[in-house]
Amino acid sequence: MKRILIGTMAVMMTVPCFAAGENVLTSKPYVDDAVSTRQDKIPAANPSNTNLGETVMTYTANGDGEIGERELFTGGTYDATNDADKLITASALKSAFTLPETQTTKLVCANPGTCDLWTITEQTAYGRIDLMSIMGNVRGTGYTSNDDSGEESIDTYNMSNSIISGDPMAFAVDYGDKGMIKGHGRCSSQVGDNNDYTWTNPTISSTLPDSEGLYCYCTLDSYTPLNGSMTALSAPLVFSYEFGSLRGLSGCADRCAGFCAARLQFDSASDLAFRAAMFNSVQ
Repeated sequence: MKRILIGTMAVMMTVPCFAAGENVLTSKPYVDDAVSTRQDKIPAANPSNTNLGETVMTYTANGDGEIGERELFTGGTYDATNDADKLITASALKSAFTLPETQTTKLVCANPGTCDLWTITEQTAYGRIDLMSIMGNVRGTGYTSNDDSGEESIDTYNMSNSIISGDPMAFAVDYGDKGMIKGHGRCSSQVGDNNDYTWTNPTISSTLPDSEGLYCYCTLDSYTPLNGSMTALSAPLVFSYEFGSLRGLSGCADRCAGFCAARLQFDSASDLAFRAAMFNSVQ
């Protein structure tokens, strides 16, 4: 009887016991299959092993957890062949662009604590360019424009086309000592409204559904003060003109940019209304 009990106890001691949540013995194939579903450890840098140096990690379009990387543009001479897809750093951006400046004034308390006397002092404001304040109702000295092939269109007045040569549907307007603006015309099938040429509440769009149609839209790209540096502008598309069946699609493609430029250059009541709509659209 004693021998039977001892044998039973020995068997019980050699059988492993597992409680809920503890590790369980598994086979190697099971472990390999489970590990294959996990993502590899992300390296500290250079995940694609491209020897690019410091990069920014990105997601890829595969949707399976694979990661990619983007190089950084930190300054120097821009090379479209090598730099077009890079992310620009803040320091490089600051050195490449000049923030727009507007001269204005502010009130400063002349007797702190009471402040019933104030001094008007000048200050420089940085940010959105107020083109209406700069140009006002001044008539431009000339303008030039291109058709949809990048060739100079018939809508050019007293200005060289060399500054926009080859740029499809580009235009430029010179305001003499007030500076120069550049922009583009766009044709679309999207119907637009210019409020009977008053532009009190015109059609304004951030994008257009296509690039062919009877409806001409205009947008501003940059402003350059006289003898100053160019500042890029952020502006939507403002509806300008509908080319009817007489001129058709080719009329819009050939002359849309010219219509944008001419209305911005001249100073009739209708032209100035369009100018205000365009300049006030700058963000």
